[in-house]
Amino acid sequence: MIIGMLVALLLAFVVGAWLHYRYWVARFSLSLDYALEERIATEDGSAIELRRLPRGEHPDDEAPPVLLVHGLALNHRNNDMTEDLSLGRHLARDGRDVWLLTLRCGREDLPWAQERAASFEAMARHDLPLAVREVLTRTGAERLDYVGFSMGGILLYASLGQTLLPAVLRRAVTIGSPARVRPPLAAIARLARWVPHWIVPTLRLRLASRMFAFAAEWLHTPIHRWIYNVDNIEPGLPARALVNGFVNIPSGLAKELLRWSHAGGDVRFEDTPVTESLRRATTPVLLVAGADDRLAPPESVALAFDAWGADAGDVDKQMRVVGVDQGCAADYGHGDLAIGRFVDQDVFEPVARFLAAPADALFIDA
Repeated sequence: MIIGMLVALLLAFVVGAWLHYRYWVARFSLSLDYALEERIATEDGSAIELRRLPRGEHPDDEAPPVLLVHGLALNHRNNDMTEDLSLGRHLARDGRDVWLLTLRCGREDLPWAQERAASFEAMARHDLPLAVREVLTRTGAERLDYVGFSMGGILLYASLGQTLLPAVLRRAVTIGSPARVRPPLAAIARLARWVPHWIVPTLRLRLASRMFAFAAEWLHTPIHRWIYNVDNIEPGLPARALVNGFVNIPSGLAKELLRWSHAGGDVRFEDTPVTESLRRATTPVLLVAGADDRLAPPESVALAFDAWGADAGDVDKQMRVVGVDQGCAADYGHGDLAIGRFVDQDVFEPVARFLAAPADALFIDA
């Protein structure tokens, strides 16, 4: 009798959880149109995805294409949340030819067998160079402009001059991309010292984010402040972002994050801090940091800014801190830099202006 009741309760819970999941996914899902969507195999047996945004009414055929790369635990929707809240579509309306990359770690269907191979180093070696080659081949352009959000910018730090020739980049922008990372909570950092790398699992954030999307508006935890400034996000957007944009962190990538934590937080490629190779960078760059970003605080972004071109002489580099003290509408957290209440004026437009400048012109943000 007791066993039967327990089985019935378990079955009811499973069915209820499944219905709960389906309901909230259906309620918050939002599909967007693309001119092209394609999956492309990498040399090491995985795959990336490329999407091309529809061109604006007045396409600028003289400007190079723009490649946008998403952040950690996110997919391409990081840079394309809605029709009206999208860095990609903002640039497309300005006439740019915009491409969105989904790294292997951003794929929703990444096979279990590939999770351990979905590492930062693999993406720096294969995913990013492949995406750049594909965009240049398909457009016939010799160079492109690059915009990386969070990990998308960190991948550029690692790849530039290593697996990616600087000559293929005209201008680059990183948004919330630190050169030194830290776990969201001090307790996690302390625990990380004792966790063997080989037991690090895939972090199933996609299921968790979809199951709890309904509570994003009213259940604020300490983690929320690490992800975004809760006062700088329009109602309804957190839930939509959780359902449409969040994905798992594969075990291979999670293991590397843990290793960086062990080593003091410095982002490394081939066991060398990425700031070392950045010292030779000559590509014009704009680094954007949120004044209230707990994941990529301005001082950690400044490490990349200081290193960029330090040994290369006169390099056009700018750093923009997005906060009230800098004349912006709010102090931006991490996620706000993509979907904040005033992101159009505080982030998208300055990025567009920087990318619109000629490659050999010194950019001065008014």
